[in-house]
Amino acid sequence: MSTPQIIPVSASIVRDPAQLQAHLRDQRATSGAQEFEAALFASVLEKMEKNLSIEDEQNNDAGHDTWGALGVRAVSQALAQRHVLGIANMIEHSLGLKSADASPNLGSQSLSGPEKNK
Repeated sequence: MSTPQIIPVSASIVRDPAQLQAHLRDQRATSGAQEFEAALFASVLEKMEKNLSIEDEQNNDAGHDTWGALGVRAVSQALAQRHVLGIANMIEHSLGLKSADASPNLGSQSLSGPEKNK
């Protein structure tokens, strides 16, 4: 499980239990969405690592598989936190945590640039 990010909150949220509960629920949902995306990356990366690794007698030590699994986990979490696939954003959007404007990976294009005049 990844380390949760600490997001500063306003003093009004801390004073209002309902707002604090909603904020914590949103943070848990965001963390869960990123964990799901990381798990998808991990499943793909594990198969790639096994298929691409060179099998020889040096790789038969006791810690080789553990280090490989730790590396795959670290890379998959880093990719998920950077929203490479955008699956976490889609999950958050479907749960109502993010608007379409705040999620650029959902395919909604803002027309604030040169496309607006076309």
